[in-house]
Amino acid sequence: MFKHTLIACAALLLAGTASAQDAAYPSRPVRIVVPYAAGGATDFIARTVGDRLSKALGQPFVIDNKAGAAGAIGAAEVSRAKADGYTLLMTITDSQINNTALYKKLAYDPQKDFTFISQVVRSPALISTHPGTGIRSLADLKAKAEKGDVKMSYGSWGIGGLGHLAGESLNRSLKGHMVHVPQRGEGPVVSDLLSGTVDVGLSSVASALQHVPSGKVIPLAVLGPQRSTTLPQVPTMRELGFKDPIYDTNVWIGLLAPARTPQAIVDKLSKEVNAIIARTEVSQQFVTKGFEVMNTTPEQFAASYRTEFDVITKRIRELEIEAQ
Repeated sequence: MFKHTLIACAALLLAGTASAQDAAYPSRPVRIVVPYAAGGATDFIARTVGDRLSKALGQPFVIDNKAGAAGAIGAAEVSRAKADGYTLLMTITDSQINNTALYKKLAYDPQKDFTFISQVVRSPALISTHPGTGIRSLADLKAKAEKGDVKMSYGSWGIGGLGHLAGESLNRSLKGHMVHVPQRGEGPVVSDLLSGTVDVGLSSVASALQHVPSGKVIPLAVLGPQRSTTLPQVPTMRELGFKDPIYDTNVWIGLLAPARTPQAIVDKLSKEVNAIIARTEVSQQFVTKGFEVMNTTPEQFAASYRTEFDVITKRIRELEIEAQ
């Protein structure tokens, strides 16, 4: 009985110590891994949120860019990290959903190795062209594709990304026989549009936005269930009669932690992030850049993830898209 009493006391002591540690979180610097290069949309969101978390919680939130393999390198590193809240992941849809269908082997399991904290923003994908094509609408693109006398191409930010899926779905529905030109990021896609290297580009609204007023980039449609706040004049694909469910999805940028991170820490981070994003100056900054504020709870993030996972992975397999 004495032995059992000692075990019970030890368990209570450990539980009390863990609770105290959770309450004191963070007591040292926190690392936010961004699995993409510095200067991109994910990096911008991570640095904006990280800077404000540092001020709110009194410890540095350091951004660590670990690019490569469509986000898989950075995501894998976080999946192996200690589940104590001191290593987090700020990433996009691709590394947590698309990669599971693209790669036969992943060094992490997106469905089991992470805990959801908050989807910060969604980044609406934009289908656009350049003035040299003579295309001003998707109806024009369809008419040009139907003629079949001009070889066309479309660019996306990478194989298997939402831009590629939507572009290939559109290509097949129009029977356009367009050649896919994959790039390493959205910036190069916009550069290809500006130079006339590709006829159609799929990027985020945020990446192409600055070139729309001058007419250097001509928006044709946006992906997602509703129009972009920044480009309200541009119709959605569904409004234009395209029914593929992939057109209703968006790239989200969200904060995650390794699985089994204490719930108290997850809740604390979620509360702080939600409060930061709710500030007018922060949300307006994101909207001005072309993002749509989401600011979800862990539960909302999890529910959204499950729905999108099924839609996106199914379409990757149906379109027979594989990593190269």
